[in-house]
Amino acid sequence: MYELTVRASKKYKITITKGLGLFRARVLPLVKGESVAIVTDDRVNGLYGDILDEFFSDKRVIKIVIKHGENSKNSANYLRIINALAENDFTREDTVLAFGGGVVGDIAGFAASTYMRGITLIAVPTTLLAAVDSSVGGKTAVDLKTGKNLLGTFYQPSAVYINTEFLKTLPAKEIKNGLGEVIKYAFLSDTVKIADLKNVDGDLIYRCLKIKRDIVEKDEKEKGERALLNLGHTFGHAIEKLSGYKLAHGACVAKGLVYSIEISKRLYGLSDKTVSEMYGLLKSAKHDLSCPFSAESLVAQIIADKKRKGERIDFVALKGIGKPEITEIKISDLKKMAVDYESKISAF
Repeated sequence: MYELTVRASKKYKITITKGLGLFRARVLPLVKGESVAIVTDDRVNGLYGDILDEFFSDKRVIKIVIKHGENSKNSANYLRIINALAENDFTREDTVLAFGGGVVGDIAGFAASTYMRGITLIAVPTTLLAAVDSSVGGKTAVDLKTGKNLLGTFYQPSAVYINTEFLKTLPAKEIKNGLGEVIKYAFLSDTVKIADLKNVDGDLIYRCLKIKRDIVEKDEKEKGERALLNLGHTFGHAIEKLSGYKLAHGACVAKGLVYSIEISKRLYGLSDKTVSEMYGLLKSAKHDLSCPFSAESLVAQIIADKKRKGERIDFVALKGIGKPEITEIKISDLKKMAVDYESKISAF
């Protein structure tokens, strides 16, 4: 078992275990009030819905099941969750349990943060991507037609429980999707190595979350250092949006990291050896690193990014592995650099 404590605006514990036999004993004591709203998606509910019903048999349970996929992270489903809580007389003393991947965690967290100005939220991520990233740190959101995560809040959960047993039912492509975020951590810190990616277990999740925890504690509301966690996401989110969310988030982050490497090379004159090491990490998970969209179309999407400041944007670049740097770049310069490297990036 691994444990981490996050000391943000709300102090809470992250627990990582294996074996479903520990699930009820670990999660039930965290549930506040008489009622619990389980927000999940159709795939996860098909795998674990009966188990959840059994685990919370002594609580009044409502279950809200959304369709899997990023397109479900919308305002209509958000209001559906809010109305379900209201219609079932949920109070501030009750609990929302986000049981699923990043989409479920984001929308359930946003609902919990805004219903009655905030009720207890417990995150139980069931995907690698959600376990190593989105379940921790308090970012909640839904997407708008104009962009990803534009409507959201910072709202820390009361607890995060991760059980590696859930990862065993994930298809290989979902593990690869999660590794896109894991590689981001490998770039941010030298504590995650290529060899570690071959064994997806509690130790790997713990080390990724320790990196994130340390950053979040210093800058909870992303006024400065927390922006480092957006490495690969500026172009990654643009690719994701242009694909109509048909490309998975982690896969898009991996593609976005290609732009991060190439732009960092331009900004900081990275040595060939350093660039080679970076690509070695990036290719270790066997992601498709090609980009089906033009640099100009990507930058057009980036203009809608919430990190934009007028004609400039905060961009996370790399002076080396474990040496990220937040730098303010003119949108026009970002476009020029992306276009300059388009032929190389498209050649993967």
